[in-house]
Amino acid sequence: MIKVDRQSVNIPDILTNPKRTGLKETTKAINYYANPNVLKPFKFSAYSKPEVKSTLINLFKEKCAYCESRFLHVYSGDVEHFRPKGQIAGIPNPKPGYYWLAAHWDNLLLSCRNCNQKLKHLTVGNTKKITMGKMDQFPLLPQGLHVRTPNDKIEDEEPFRLLINPCKENPEDYFKYDIKSGVIIPKRKIGKQRKMADASIKVYVLQRVPLVQARERKSIEILAQIQRVKEAVKNVSDFIDNPSSVKKIYFDKILKKELKKLRLFLNPKEEYLGLARQVIKAFLKENFQISI
Repeated sequence: MIKVDRQSVNIPDILTNPKRTGLKETTKAINYYANPNVLKPFKFSAYSKPEVKSTLINLFKEKCAYCESRFLHVYSGDVEHFRPKGQIAGIPNPKPGYYWLAAHWDNLLLSCRNCNQKLKHLTVGNTKKITMGKMDQFPLLPQGLHVRTPNDKIEDEEPFRLLINPCKENPEDYFKYDIKSGVIIPKRKIGKQRKMADASIKVYVLQRVPLVQARERKSIEILAQIQRVKEAVKNVSDFIDNPSSVKKIYFDKILKKELKKLRLFLNPKEEYLGLARQVIKAFLKENFQISI
C-alpha cells in the first residue's frame, strides 16, 4: 500500500454537478432511508458510472488501492466504498451502511476483487483457505460508535477508525516488509498505529500467499539491480585516482545507467511501490547520501 494524493485528479462531474446523477441520487437515498421501515436496499448507480471508474483508474495508477497489484488486464476492477454503503458487518442492526456516502468522491477507491470481495484465501502461516475480503467490513476501536445517519459527523468516528485509508494516511508509517519473503509487517509494536496495521492487513487480506509471493519476486528484482549498481560503483572506484581514464569515463556511464534502472522501480505506476521505496530508500541513503 502506498500514499495516494486525491487532488492529483479532478473529481468526476457526475458526482458534484447538481444537475447530474450523484447529488440527486444522494438526496433520494437520504429521503428513502428516512423511513425506518424500508425493506429493500436502495439501488445506487452513480458511483459505478464509467467516468468515475476511469478517474479512479488514473488516480490509483491502474493499481489496487490496497495491495498495489496491477489487474486491469484480467479484471475490470471494483469501485470500492471505503465506508460500506449497504451494511456494516459485525454490528447490531447492520443495515443500512453509510448510504449517504455512496456517491461521495472521498469514499471511493479502486480495488481488485481479492482485496474487496469475500473469497477463499490461503494466507501466510495457515494451511487451510478461509473466506476473507473487505466487502462490508469497517471495524472501529472498541470504544467507538459507527456513524449511522447523514446528520451525524464522520469526524466523530475518525479517531476510532481502524482501517488505513491510503488517501488519508501514509502507509509507509504503518507497514514495513520482510525483504526476503515479501511478508508485510506492522511497523509499530504497540499503540493505535499497530492496531490499524493489524486490522488493515487482515481485512484487505494483504498476507494472501500469491500476493506475498509477488512481492517476493519484486524484491528479488530490486535486489538484483542493487547488486548491479554496487558492481558499477566498485568499477568506478577502481579508477578513482585516474579520473581522465577512458575506463573511468566508461564505468561512470555504466553506473549512471544502472542507477537509472534502479529508479524505474520507484515509478508511481510500478507494483508494490511501498516495498520498493523501503529497499531503495535505505540503499541510496547509505551509499549515495540521497534521500527520496
